[in-house]
Amino acid sequence: MERRDRPFLGVSPAPNSRVSRIWGAGARPYDPDMPGIRPEVTMGTRCTICSRLVAIAGLALLWAAPARAYPPDEPVKEMSENAKAAGAMAGGHDLLVVPIPLSNPTLGSGLTLAGVMFYNPNQSPEPWITGVGVMKTSNGSWGAGAFHSMSLDHDRFRITGFAGYGNANIKFYGIGPHAGDRGVSVKLDEKGAGAMLQAQMRIVKNVYIGPRYQFLDLKTTIKNPNPIFPDLNIPPFEADSKLSQIGPVLTYDRRDNSLNPRNGELFNIQWMFNVKALGSDFSSDKITIAGNVYRPLSKTTVLALHASVCGASKGTPFYDLCLYGMNNDLRGYEAGRYRDGATWAAQAEIRQHLFWRIGAVVFGGVGGVSPSLGHLTDTKFLPAGGGGLRFQPSRKTNVNLRLDFAVGKHSNALYFSIAEAF
Repeated sequence: MERRDRPFLGVSPAPNSRVSRIWGAGARPYDPDMPGIRPEVTMGTRCTICSRLVAIAGLALLWAAPARAYPPDEPVKEMSENAKAAGAMAGGHDLLVVPIPLSNPTLGSGLTLAGVMFYNPNQSPEPWITGVGVMKTSNGSWGAGAFHSMSLDHDRFRITGFAGYGNANIKFYGIGPHAGDRGVSVKLDEKGAGAMLQAQMRIVKNVYIGPRYQFLDLKTTIKNPNPIFPDLNIPPFEADSKLSQIGPVLTYDRRDNSLNPRNGELFNIQWMFNVKALGSDFSSDKITIAGNVYRPLSKTTVLALHASVCGASKGTPFYDLCLYGMNNDLRGYEAGRYRDGATWAAQAEIRQHLFWRIGAVVFGGVGGVSPSLGHLTDTKFLPAGGGGLRFQPSRKTNVNLRLDFAVGKHSNALYFSIAEAF
């Protein structure tokens, strides 16, 4: 079977192109639920795919710095999603060491050095990935960590894990929308170790459910004590504390391509509970719900929609509250400048192929911060918008380099990363 070139920015091949002649216009990428259809992947293609996977996996190490700018599961989930691109890859081993540049408004610019083993010992549709790495950024933050992702029983079971230690230098503006508006912050030095383990089982087609456990041991120091605003002080019992959380995770994934979807939906719900019997210093809980919808507007244009909501109960420590702008829910904001008991965001993005391997996007949306999910009518509205360029390093994969510039209320931000924001 001939190798299939993957469409750029989720765009289907032209009706008379070589790709459409081989596979048919609008053909779907490899689906593990369709037995007997397994695209052939050459060693050269494998190495190209692996290098993209390393880049995605390297982003997971950012969480080793416990700034909580990124939740522990998100990078591992991105890595697992991108692993689907290698679908039928079986046998052989690839060990790669790759430096990956990064830039975001929370940690600054820096570099991640990741080493990743990509393999498939049980001939599963989902490959296994094991990696280690270190990260250093321009604001003095650093981290080191290790991660593993695997699937069993023909992708019926998915297991991911992560552990890391790091030191993050971030800004703390206080809690609530007015604290973010005043623009006064203190510098925090956060040191800590964290771990995450998740196991999900496919119960029906496209639906996975299972438990997740997260642990964080965090020590926070204010670099400029005695701030002018008393609410910028960190309570001593939160400055040196532990989180030990467990809860269910439900995922529905009907995208036609996990790397750059053209059509389909992705929804994720997780509800984490701090349990003192498991070593937590708190008894709070936190729920996050997120959904993406993708629709084609033309052969070269895709509309992507994203919405999310987060709610944290009373007694949640400052570093585990809902952070506005986290996970690219709405670009243009420093993650953590606005934090409170609840946040929500909705955005739309137009993805347009221009020429050759170049594409462009425009995006915009609005969100808000409130004391709790029960007080969303008291929302502080925070809009944002921007645009960016895309470059596809290889036609053999469907992963883009992403450069975005976004403008929010009282702020703007530049992002450089690998793969789409959502």
